[in-house]
Amino acid sequence: MSLLEVFLAAIGGSSVALAIAAYLGRSFIDLQVSRVIEKYKAELQQKSEVLKTDLSIYAHEQNVGLSRLDEQRSQAVKEIYAVANKWQELLLEIARPDPPTKLPPDLRLKRYLNLAQDFVKVAEELSVKTRDNAIFFQQQSYEIIARFGAAATDLSCAFYDQTFGKVDLSRNPSYDQVSPMIEKERAALRDSPKEDFGQLQNLLLAEFRRLMKADRAGQPAPHSSGTPHC
Repeated sequence: MSLLEVFLAAIGGSSVALAIAAYLGRSFIDLQVSRVIEKYKAELQQKSEVLKTDLSIYAHEQNVGLSRLDEQRSQAVKEIYAVANKWQELLLEIARPDPPTKLPPDLRLKRYLNLAQDFVKVAEELSVKTRDNAIFFQQQSYEIIARFGAAATDLSCAFYDQTFGKVDLSRNPSYDQVSPMIEKERAALRDSPKEDFGQLQNLLLAEFRRLMKADRAGQPAPHSSGTPHC
């Protein structure tokens, strides 16, 4: 009698043996599947930890990058706003009524000539600052800043062109020659902020406040054709 026959006889027949064999087979398969699952879980856990680390590093780099961009944009806003204020002071100085103490004609002429030249120079500086810092702004913000710069340049160039641009400075013109043109253009400057330019000033200030987190309300993006030059 073979060993198998002895075993079958001992356990009471082939049916019981087959049932036990099937059970053992299933247990073996379950064990193997369990080992595979555990191995897969371990590998998945390891990959998950690596992915979390990579995402954490990426998030940190993004935060650092955004923080840096915020700092650079804030600095750009401060620089542009400082030049815009400088230009605004020149506008007020040129357009304001004469002081009570009258200057002699020659000094009066020299004063307005210096103001007119500075008016154009600062407008150009504003355009340069805007272009140099354009990379730090979204298109909406840049268009608002550029429109203000374009309007400032137009006003500055118009004042100079319609006053000292019409005379030959090398011949030392008298104040009486230029005075009518100066007074006409000074009046035009006083009227300008009441119209479209005043709206551009308000848009610029509102946008700068939004960018500096002082005012989170966004402004609609106007269209810009760029900043012209004299």
